[in-house]
Amino acid sequence: MAIAYVPEAGKLGKITLDNKDTVLKGVTHREYGDYEVNATLLGFVAIKDPVRPEVRPAIDQCHTAGIRVIMITGDAQSTAIAVAKELNILEEHQNEKECCFTGVEFAALSE
Repeated sequence: MAIAYVPEAGKLGKITLDNKDTVLKGVTHREYGDYEVNATLLGFVAIKDPVRPEVRPAIDQCHTAGIRVIMITGDAQSTAIAVAKELNILEEHQNEKECCFTGVEFAALSE
């Protein structure tokens, strides 16, 4: 996520609790640029939702029992791959292109 400073909040500085519904109603993506001018980039923030502590041992137990673990998520593919590697669902020797699919790619696979 990028964080920026806009002097006096630019066009957003004119929004109040009383007029917010009127001012922001019907704003389209084409108008975003009107609100995003004269900004100074301050930096980036990365947020990581940590894996629950009980997940890794459960996956390890599945592997020990001979169970193949498959992860399905709504995350971006690169995020899913990072989490799968962290949990040892996707092992270093496995080819990501053969193991990881977006929903569109999965739907296009033949039986």
